[in-house]
Amino acid sequence: MVSTPRHLGLAALLSLVIASATPIHGAMATREPTALVPTSVSEQLRNEANRYREIAKRWRPIAQGGPLQAGDKDVRVLQLRKLLELYGDYRGQPGPSSAPQKDHLRFDSALQSAVESFQRRHGLPASGVANSETLTALSVSPMERARQMILNADRWEQLSLPTESRYVLVNIPSYRLQLVENGQVKLDMKTVVGKGSSRTPNMRSRITSVVFNPTWTVPRSILITELLPKARHNPAAMHRRGYRVIQYRSGNTSPITDESLDRAAGGHATLRQVSGPGNTLGKVKFVIPNKQAIFLHDTQAQSLFSEQQRAFSHGCVRLQQPEELAYSLLEPQGWDRTRIAQATTGSEILNVPVKPAPQLYLVYMTAWIDADGRAQFRQDIYHRDKKQGPLN
Repeated sequence: MVSTPRHLGLAALLSLVIASATPIHGAMATREPTALVPTSVSEQLRNEANRYREIAKRWRPIAQGGPLQAGDKDVRVLQLRKLLELYGDYRGQPGPSSAPQKDHLRFDSALQSAVESFQRRHGLPASGVANSETLTALSVSPMERARQMILNADRWEQLSLPTESRYVLVNIPSYRLQLVENGQVKLDMKTVVGKGSSRTPNMRSRITSVVFNPTWTVPRSILITELLPKARHNPAAMHRRGYRVIQYRSGNTSPITDESLDRAAGGHATLRQVSGPGNTLGKVKFVIPNKQAIFLHDTQAQSLFSEQQRAFSHGCVRLQQPEELAYSLLEPQGWDRTRIAQATTGSEILNVPVKPAPQLYLVYMTAWIDADGRAQFRQDIYHRDKKQGPLN
């Protein structure tokens, strides 16, 4: 994916369309229209921050009130229209410029499209209704957005991403993973990240191997707070789900009993879930060396990917399309999709080293510029922006 200026000529637009439709590794490249473009991010953010400072001179908040939607007629509709025009989301009525102007107090289809544009840029459901969540985002001043962009420009400059090799970038607040090769986004998918009480950390590591049909050794924090109470309440159900007690010192496994659970509670053992269709990590796990027991992995809870805000995990990153990432990483080593599918069948554990191991970046970017030159903002889910002092 190549960074593009705000105004594109016809030839450039055609080139971009053709590039976005080119099959990648035999499959269509899945690219989110609002995705982060991994080139010139810092410079673009600083330029857009300057534009927002200029917008601030003319910015006026919308008067307090309830939601606004198609068909409404109110002075607040006019305020909404003017605000979205400032940001560039509202581009006027469709049709000839000589056509008579419609009632600007009426919430029409053009304004609805503008609201949808604003919502997409702020990671909100594109309903076209200026609901409470959208009105809250609209109430943030351009000066505060400029501060947010400068903060994220500083974050990006500290990453020092490679320009020629491949790497995997997970942006936590946008709930997305991108595989980047030579500066081009080759794969883009949804993720689920850690909830507020078990946050996904910023991290720089490597993906050293792909594990098909993995087991799951339960981290102690999850063992104590969640699984030990469940195992004591219904040991038979936990056994059916594939959980066994594993001794730390010997590595031996044993069934779930009161005695073995006491050893786990005392810090001498933990629970391990055997590989198979019901495993919590799913059918594919990506090993990233770190001291916090963080993985990228498949998940049984596929329904969570339909949610707009996806902070639900214990800190690991769950992937919407783990087989596609496995294929993209292992294809240079001779793997095809048939072989990937075969490896995920059954319960036999298979650990495949990735050579060379691509770098992995878990980053926290709440603002960036997309391929169309538009500012994108996301919710500060871990409140890290607020801890940062004022920025010029």
